[in-house]
Amino acid sequence: MDDLMKLVRTYRLTGALDQRLSLADALFRMIVPELRFFVFSAVPHHAADDVLQETLKGIAASLKKFEGDTKNAFWAWCYRIARNKTSDYFRKEEGNRLEIMPPDDLLQMIESAQPSSGIPAQERHDLEYAVGLLRKAKPGCFEFLWKHYVIGLDYGEIAAEHNIQYDNARMKITRCLSEAQSLMS
Repeated sequence: MDDLMKLVRTYRLTGALDQRLSLADALFRMIVPELRFFVFSAVPHHAADDVLQETLKGIAASLKKFEGDTKNAFWAWCYRIARNKTSDYFRKEEGNRLEIMPPDDLLQMIESAQPSSGIPAQERHDLEYAVGLLRKAKPGCFEFLWKHYVIGLDYGEIAAEHNIQYDNARMKITRCLSEAQSLMS
């Protein structure tokens, strides 16, 4: 019989709290590396430790209720709890997201707040032309460049928002900037 399932069965049958705690500790030492990989690949790194802890708490709280008899059933049960905890995290974060104002509305606000001697007509025309070209050439580039250079988000924030790696966001912005510069020349 597998050591993992021996621990699970022993935990379910043990009544003494101190014995259950030591069994749970041994069990968690076996399952944490697998669950850590799963959780860290599913949520942003800044929240992964918290989600992993919530997952382990969920497993510990309901371990007595687990009714499976195989290692595969146990892992499926653990992963289901981990998926539920990651879903809980994203549901909670959905309400905390910032709503970014569309670029056109922001441009109108800036125009109304500026004194009448704002941007000269030729520069305004060039700017509107460049924005139009960029939107037509690479719609995704416009969003990345707008967030980085106008809104002021750094690469890490953009990466987290788009669920990509930091270096991927940095390279995407660099390529988009090169694309924008080539459109202007």
